Amino acid sequence: MIKARLAKLRALLKDRELDGLLVTLPANRRYLSGFTPDDGQWGESSGALLVSRNAALLLTDFRYQLTAQVQAPLLETVIYKQGLAGEVARQAKRLGLKRLGLEAEAMLVAWQQRLMKELAGVELKATDGLVSRLRVIKNSKEIGALKKSLALMEQVLATVLAGEIVGRSELELARAITRTLEDQGAEGVAFPPVVASGPNAAEPHAESGPRVIQAGDPVIFDVGARLEGYCSDISRTVVAGGLEAADEQFRRVYALTRRAQLKAYEDIRPGMTGAQADAIARQVISQGGFGERFGHSLGHGVGLATHEDPRVGPHASDLLRPGMVFTLEPGIYLPGWGGVRLEDMVLLEDMGCTRLGSLDWFYDLA
Repeated sequence: MIKARLAKLRALLKDRELDGLLVTLPANRRYLSGFTPDDGQWGESSGALLVSRNAALLLTDFRYQLTAQVQAPLLETVIYKQGLAGEVARQAKRLGLKRLGLEAEAMLVAWQQRLMKELAGVELKATDGLVSRLRVIKNSKEIGALKKSLALMEQVLATVLAGEIVGRSELELARAITRTLEDQGAEGVAFPPVVASGPNAAEPHAESGPRVIQAGDPVIFDVGARLEGYCSDISRTVVAGGLEAADEQFRRVYALTRRAQLKAYEDIRPGMTGAQADAIARQVISQGGFGERFGHSLGHGVGLATHEDPRVGPHASDLLRPGMVFTLEPGIYLPGWGGVRLEDMVLLEDMGCTRLGSLDWFYDLA
């Protein structure tokens, strides 16, 4: 699989008249090599790949030498002792590279300046999404990994939703989700769990905080696991204390959000752009009178990263193709009251969307 991915990348390099590509985005690095370490803090790096038309190097330091040799046996491991930029320069000279691509989406200005200083005589070309274009179509093994990640997340979320949440804080529930995922074998959460209750739920990506959940609160759970490197992402909105505690605003907003999600699920087809797919759900919400309160995209790709291509939003030109996995997550957010978001991961197939999960925790209001 790694050999096939490298071959596809090399074909792209040839098309763009590049002698090589420096791969610095961690998800791309893992995709092309199997090397799993994260970069840690901002500005740090556990390594980079240098892929040319006839070589593939994993450049890393002493901390990861054994890991690199075990996880990336198809690549030549090079241990640098005096910084990544200097080693890239040495290897570029050895390989005879004249035009080297850089990943614009994963290149700090400081790193670029060091490379420019070290790589005198090598033309550096910013590239955008070369490896992402390869990652966007998932093979059967990747789809299986995504399903496993999602199944684990759904199992943990179902347990939380089946319990009592009134009287518990958002942060308490978020921490419980994280602990349970790790106890059940996940590498960790794909992103910090969002548990947003009452008026806090009017913020789409609210941070879970000390607020204690009260009966009648709308509560958004937006959670994801990471398993075997692959992420999951799912959202459910519930009423604390049960549907009988819901006000009429919740019933109206929830029903409209669910109709928008179902409409998108039923109507999205290969060949649409991300903007056309987004418009299917957005029209439902706009016609219901809440268009201005649906302020984010309908969805995004999920894979080795929680947010990746394809983009499914009002300005997305991405062409949707079979084999893509993305979310459908319409939402409505009302300041001072709260919000509703419903999110599922789907696989686009020849005839339309197939849900990857099975958590049918929905109110029958649509």
